[in-house]
Amino acid sequence: MSGDMRSVPVPCRTVDHELSRRRTLRALARGEISRKSVCDAGREVLASAEVLGVNTGRACPVCGDDLRETQWIHGTAMGEKSGTARSLSEVRQLLSTLGTDEELTVHTVEVCLRCGWNHLIREEGYRGVVGSILPESGSATGPGRRREDQLGE
Repeated sequence: MSGDMRSVPVPCRTVDHELSRRRTLRALARGEISRKSVCDAGREVLASAEVLGVNTGRACPVCGDDLRETQWIHGTAMGEKSGTARSLSEVRQLLSTLGTDEELTVHTVEVCLRCGWNHLIREEGYRGVVGSILPESGSATGPGRRREDQLGE
């Protein structure tokens, strides 16, 4: 292994919001909810997706344009940074400095810059990082593995 290989912390809990996403899209397709109610990304969300977001390679389920993912951090140890969007590298840096008694939750949101679709994809909770590091480089997705453009899942 290379000495400069970066590492990605392993979340102690992960909540996948795919079922909620599917339910929302079914309700939209049936006309039970309006497009306006799901394409409601605010300025902060759109700006974070444009500046800090990562292209997903997936199409928006509403308009077909490219989706981006952005990370929002929450945690008392983060002080004024809590509740803000961060790049993946910034999140990794924050996680590397997280004390063993400190917690951080990362919310990954998919966003369409064209129509404003946005949905929480997953929440990952971290508690310190001692003994909870996986190699980032060259890892494949799957149980216990990370893609380079993801923190977890």
